[in-house]
Amino acid sequence: MSIWRALQTLGQRYQMSCDDHSFENPENHCKGKWNRLILIQNHEPRFAELQKQFLDGWTHPKKEKPEIRAIFKILSSKQSLSPYLEHRTKVSISFFVKFFSRTVGNEQLLFHGTTRCCRLGEDTSSVYLCDVPDCLLCNVIRKSYDVDRCGMKNKFRRFGTGIYSTSCSSKADDYSQNTSPKAKLRVLLVNRVVVGRPYRLRRNAISMTEAPPGYHSVIGEPGEDLNYEETVVYSNDAIRPAYLIVYGDPQPEAPPSKVQGVLKALFSTPLAS
Repeated sequence: MSIWRALQTLGQRYQMSCDDHSFENPENHCKGKWNRLILIQNHEPRFAELQKQFLDGWTHPKKEKPEIRAIFKILSSKQSLSPYLEHRTKVSISFFVKFFSRTVGNEQLLFHGTTRCCRLGEDTSSVYLCDVPDCLLCNVIRKSYDVDRCGMKNKFRRFGTGIYSTSCSSKADDYSQNTSPKAKLRVLLVNRVVVGRPYRLRRNAISMTEAPPGYHSVIGEPGEDLNYEETVVYSNDAIRPAYLIVYGDPQPEAPPSKVQGVLKALFSTPLAS
């Protein structure tokens, strides 16, 4: 048993050292131990892949496609990533997932919009998480998602108590909110989601607390009660934030008030000699 546990430990360490979003990955060491966000340069292949996914997923016909300003990779601790990777491994051995998905555990990158109370991501110097309790963005990046907090912001739960994400970036944008007057851009989280074998629904099922037996998630398909796709997982271990996309046009500065104009003119008038 001790040998088996030692092998498990070695396997977990190796997996952690190879994960692109882990602090344990040597490639991330030079970025600083406490840096949660690493800027992805716009010439890197990953930037182009995420940009394409974001723009392809912007499907609301009346919402103009915004310009991406920056994309950051999110790093997580071993304590946060280990339960996720273990869950992904467990899901991956089921028959359906093993033979019918292209990724381990049918892992997918999906969007999620939430409330930001700071300027995280606005520029290359705004890369540190804030301590504002109501900043859901920084809370998610720091501690990941919590299914028990489902519905605290939006009371309607179409598929019950779960963690919601979507392949439709323009739908996720509906839930992106800035409360800081200093924030001029918008942000979306891109998450790694273990979809596994999804149970597909077209009608609301607000009483759900888990996927049906033999399934690992729920996908709401457009057509009846839903206009745009959304994916729901019911375990905290099935999702982790992976990237932060910053987008939009900076809001123009408010024109000076009449009082400001008068004061400016007054103090800029040269004194009589």
